[in-house]
Amino acid sequence: MAKWLDSDDLLPYDNQVGGHKFTKEKPLLGLLKHKEGYILKSVEGGTKGKNEVRFYEELLKNESLINLRKLVPLYYGTVTVQINSIDMTFIVLDDITKGMKKPCVMDVKIGSQTWEPGCSEKKKNDENAKYTKCKEQWSFCIPGFQVYDLLNSNLVQPQKYDKEFGKSLDPGKVISVFETFLNLNSGFLGLEKLVQNFTTQLDHIRRYFQTQKHYHFYSSSVLLAYDAETLTNDENTYPLLRVSLIDFAHVTPADGKIDLNYLQGITNLWTLFRTQLLHNN
Repeated sequence: MAKWLDSDDLLPYDNQVGGHKFTKEKPLLGLLKHKEGYILKSVEGGTKGKNEVRFYEELLKNESLINLRKLVPLYYGTVTVQINSIDMTFIVLDDITKGMKKPCVMDVKIGSQTWEPGCSEKKKNDENAKYTKCKEQWSFCIPGFQVYDLLNSNLVQPQKYDKEFGKSLDPGKVISVFETFLNLNSGFLGLEKLVQNFTTQLDHIRRYFQTQKHYHFYSSSVLLAYDAETLTNDENTYPLLRVSLIDFAHVTPADGKIDLNYLQGITNLWTLFRTQLLHNN
């Protein structure tokens, strides 16, 4: 990957569902997409951005982390882009929606505690005030998602649900949100394969976190993506889907301890798919 990229080759990333959108006025707050298909995530100022770069670099070099490496987007290093006459550094990652014609994407932030130890009281209070009820009941929350509604063939753009939707979400309606995201009302025969594959991918993550003692992940998400175009009435066809861990600015050393906060959230998410969604479509 080149050290410098031309900003003319970059566009705001349309399939971003969590966090703030990129604008030239606020370039630190969003994702960009390169014409060749890479995703660029700005390195935030202060320790957060450096921490995320450090995480990816260690993941790339440390062979004992090979199982974790398989769970995150491919990392291609960092590049510099000039925006508003300012040289800015970006992390370059693979796009997990690559090749999808109708990408349905959901950001699920894992853990009831989303602030890292040692942060300020203000940060702790701010985090505790967001998505409170969902985090208390589910040990995860939904900052945003987009879905192509297969029952409405007139829609050429996905329906988007942003962080404000997630913040006001009644925890009792979480299951119905997943039903909407997965198009479970469409009646397609491929739905069971879709839910089954998501359940399997989430189980891989759950099993990894049952034993890993390298890191503790705070304010980190699981990104769920599938191509609605590949959801068909052929029950033997496997829809295109991908699951990936994202957002590592608040990862801390585990000091040899299991990340129980993350494990509880990913277990609840896997259980929801396995018991509430898998055989109910």
